[in-house]
Amino acid sequence: MNNTPIEAAVKNMKRPNRSWIAYLVLALILTVWSGLAALFFLVILWLVLRNPKEELSTTVGKTEKSTARRVYTWLFISPIITVPIFIIIVASTYSQSTGTNEHVLHALLPLTLHLPLLLGLTSHSRFVYRHTQQGILLIALRAGMASLALSVGNSPDDGIGLFLLGNGALWLFGSIWGWVQVNRSTCLWKYQEGEYLIQSADEIESLPPQKHIERSREFIHRYDSKNAKKHALAAFRRGNTEIKRQAVKILDTLDEVETF
Repeated sequence: MNNTPIEAAVKNMKRPNRSWIAYLVLALILTVWSGLAALFFLVILWLVLRNPKEELSTTVGKTEKSTARRVYTWLFISPIITVPIFIIIVASTYSQSTGTNEHVLHALLPLTLHLPLLLGLTSHSRFVYRHTQQGILLIALRAGMASLALSVGNSPDDGIGLFLLGNGALWLFGSIWGWVQVNRSTCLWKYQEGEYLIQSADEIESLPPQKHIERSREFIHRYDSKNAKKHALAAFRRGNTEIKRQAVKILDTLDEVETF
């Protein structure tokens, strides 16, 4: 007997492992320019491509929004500290013999001030976790732009335009972009991972029964049995006979997978 799409999705509840081949090839190409840059690239990839634990909360309330908003607030105000440090490092260590690896190192040293952001990866909220990853990515792009600016021309002055324009754009639009997403209870990085359904605190109580059925099926296809069951139960409690029948079918499918 052929499995239904829901049964097929449930029986393949584990996500496939992400292929790192393309990233490793890109890192090897980057090594030609700078070995340190390639290493930094791989570390950032490891941080931003990790998936959160299944048990992390999908609820988005005031607390989660406040915590996620701090990521972008820090990204907005941090240049007050990091840019002067970067300028001092470059001014005191730059010479004609300075190589690309040294340029990259100069750009990376101020990033030590961003290390507390890594605490967001220990959050119990999936929303905060993903926004932390997105913030790390924005910081990495800033560092990459600074490294590139130092490598342009024969002196730091030759790349100052690129630094101001590139980092300025990342600073302003990156921070605003993050704040807007937080206010809308979404995160682009979650879209990349197929996790765009984020529950608000009162979502379970406010959705109509048919919507619960739809959400349950969507969560099944996103390999989230916990939330799939939650919505199916809500549909069963509040729905009519047909809705209850659909909810029971979903719950039976989930229970079969959990049992066997």
